[in-house]
Amino acid sequence: EQRGSALQKISRLDITGRIQLAMKGTKEERSLLVRDGTKIVALAVLESPKISDGEVEKFASQKNVLEAVLRAIPLKRRFMKNYNIVRNLVFNPRTPIDLSLTLIKNLLVADLKNLAGNKEVSDTIRKIALRTFRQKNEAGKKQG
Repeated sequence: EQRGSALQKISRLDITGRIQLAMKGTKEERSLLVRDGTKIVALAVLESPKISDGEVEKFASQKNVLEAVLRAIPLKRRFMKNYNIVRNLVFNPRTPIDLSLTLIKNLLVADLKNLAGNKEVSDTIRKIALRTFRQKNEAGKKQG
């Protein structure tokens, strides 16, 4: 019932109201608003002072958020310091390829291996992941 009321509350609001709610609302309201079709509303969620890294981690792996949200996450240094957020972005098939390619170099060897075999992401990402995995593996063997 609680969820229904949050959804109803949001559906009654205009864009200004939704933006304000994105900034000041509860975790549940933010998780609904981040999937809003209006780009400015979805992006306002990321600007909320209340937003936690855990929430952004979840948004980064969701396939039903706007591309603009996935693009905005890496622009915040606070979020890029969290490895799980970076990993979730690269593993998300909806993340734009150019963004994934810049983030891929930050992944650990085990995640690169998983990414190389992940059928959901694009071919390009898989190939680069495999190449990066091999490079890092070679470098590890030379040091060890």
